[in-house]
Amino acid sequence: MNFTESEIWDRFNNKSISIDSKWLEDAYSLNLTYELRYHISEQLGLLSDKGWISIKNLINNHGTQPELIYGAGICHQKEACDFLLGCLKAEREPQLEIIKALECWGAFVSIQDLKKIFKQKSLPIRLAGINLLGFKSHLLNEHELLDIVEDLLNDFRDEVIINTIKILQRRSEDNIIDCITSIARKGSDEVIEIALIALGTIGSKHSFHQLLKLSKKLESNNHREIAKKQITHQYLSLDN
Repeated sequence: MNFTESEIWDRFNNKSISIDSKWLEDAYSLNLTYELRYHISEQLGLLSDKGWISIKNLINNHGTQPELIYGAGICHQKEACDFLLGCLKAEREPQLEIIKALECWGAFVSIQDLKKIFKQKSLPIRLAGINLLGFKSHLLNEHELLDIVEDLLNDFRDEVIINTIKILQRRSEDNIIDCITSIARKGSDEVIEIALIALGTIGSKHSFHQLLKLSKKLESNNHREIAKKQITHQYLSLDN
């Protein structure tokens, strides 16, 4: 059944009429504007298991359109997760839509696939991958985590480095603290400040001693003062 765009929008705007997954599936067409296709896919995603059945049918008929991938990502169905993971594994160059759709399932993304994502130099892809890593990092040992983020910490964009530091600061292993300390010695002004705050957030004896060293050796007076401030906060934390 073919619907005009105005008919579909009228149906959406009429709050007294309920909309089921079958109607949304029938209304979807590649001839519609992207805005409307996206809205239909979003509504399907919000219908959970019933929505996923329709999304799966639409993918079979129309391929992995970005809006359908988005709908699969928000339906929170295990089968949808498996489908998206399969798409990610099959891609030579990971697509941003797939990575974003997998965000809430980041814990299920393999180390190999994370490394494949981080081989891409695109800023949006790297940031989306870091979001996935945020859900995965607690399942990794310190060596696995440091191996995955090594290239990210050498990125020329502060945004990538800062978001990576915010994941590392959740951990308290000495090797990770040493890694953050190294960043605090060589990064941009903003990166150094974030790294110092991260060391203060960790609150271990090793991070305390590293901050103490940095407070004496950093070239910038401002950075030394930030290190000293973090030492004070951390000292109070260690006392409690």
